[in-house]
Amino acid sequence: MIRQLRIDDRLVHGEVVALWVSNLGVNTIVIADDAYASNPINAMTANLVKPKNVNLYLKKISEALDYINDASHEKEKIFVVCANAQNALALVKGCKNITEVNVGAMRHAPGKKQINLKVFADEQDIKDLSEIAESGCEIFQQTKPEQKRVSLHEMINKFNQG
Repeated sequence: MIRQLRIDDRLVHGEVVALWVSNLGVNTIVIADDAYASNPINAMTANLVKPKNVNLYLKKISEALDYINDASHEKEKIFVVCANAQNALALVKGCKNITEVNVGAMRHAPGKKQINLKVFADEQDIKDLSEIAESGCEIFQQTKPEQKRVSLHEMINKFNQG
């Protein structure tokens, strides 16, 4: 069962490991990113920071979809993390079991507007996030579990103001 899909361009780091894993009660983390999964040093580094009782898999987007759609993984409590809205949209389109998407962090890059402290977006990001919402997924921004969820509508309003 997929507990949450999180967009976080940092992928595996303290916030994900220390806060979200325990809050969501997951036993499996799937990092879904083509470039990250292709580098064997990333697997070694990611495994150093993961909790001991949690399985961690680095997969390309297509491999992540194969994994999370495989019925033999139904009993796992899965937390999927990807780096950007484009990858999140591909995952949502490819897996009907993703019901919520948390926009955790998308860093600044040329052409992106700041929505809040951790999220910067451009027109394509907003389009992709809107398409995810149209698919029926609950989509929100929440950096830490104890913080209030910010709706996609609020994010779009801040984007349009910026």
